[in-house]
Amino acid sequence: MGSGDALGGLFESILPGTTVAFIYETYSTSWELPLLMVKEMVESGNAAVITSYTKPAGHLFRDLKLMGLDVQKAMEDDLLFIIDIFGSRYHLQETAKNLFYLDQVDPETLNPKIWRIYTEHILPKIENKGLLRLVYPLHGVVQFAGEEPTTKLMSQIIAQYSSINSRSSMVVTLNKDTVSRSFTAWAVELSDYVFLSRIFLGKGNIEEHLYLLKAPIPNFKPSEFILKKTGKHGRERFRIKRILEEEGKKNGERLTL
Repeated sequence: MGSGDALGGLFESILPGTTVAFIYETYSTSWELPLLMVKEMVESGNAAVITSYTKPAGHLFRDLKLMGLDVQKAMEDDLLFIIDIFGSRYHLQETAKNLFYLDQVDPETLNPKIWRIYTEHILPKIENKGLLRLVYPLHGVVQFAGEEPTTKLMSQIIAQYSSINSRSSMVVTLNKDTVSRSFTAWAVELSDYVFLSRIFLGKGNIEEHLYLLKAPIPNFKPSEFILKKTGKHGRERFRIKRILEEEGKKNGERLTL
């Protein structure tokens, strides 16, 4: 990737059947990147399920539209499904096809209820399509369940959802400023791919760096990119420039995690 490339190509090499983590900090814009992945997935004729923990459905619709996705059409065409945990908890419900709510939200019954939605309402509709499952965000699960119960819930999900076709991948987003260091370490261990973003603020300059730190690829070497928001929609919303190793050495910048 050269100077100012569109972002979509960065995700095209992600293997199906894997878990992808986006780990970011306060003020980062990279929390939007998985929504862009949802758009790319749906517009390629595959399916996506978003399990939303910190936003009501209406806010999620808005964010997806900013990515350039026709949300209503995607849901009507059985390509986009939303399980609104936040709305279920706070009784904020909207009506739309393939928008699902739980009667009650508690850590003990959360996974069985979500799995029932998959088996009864989602999997029969998607057949053999590729499927992206977005846990949005992972720290939203922590907020109501706690860190240790969340690790158990996610481990159950990894095991149970392995029965879904091998074209199904899970994406998790995590604001590392909201959880303990040990929980972030666990999320890294959980994931096959790990993207980490870091914001650098200066006078008249805001720069976000995106690091691909982990991938299940032979001879994998970590990569660093500068991530820029363009104000446009869809694939063009972000542009990236890969920082070559020699440039990094010249800068002399080192990241403390």
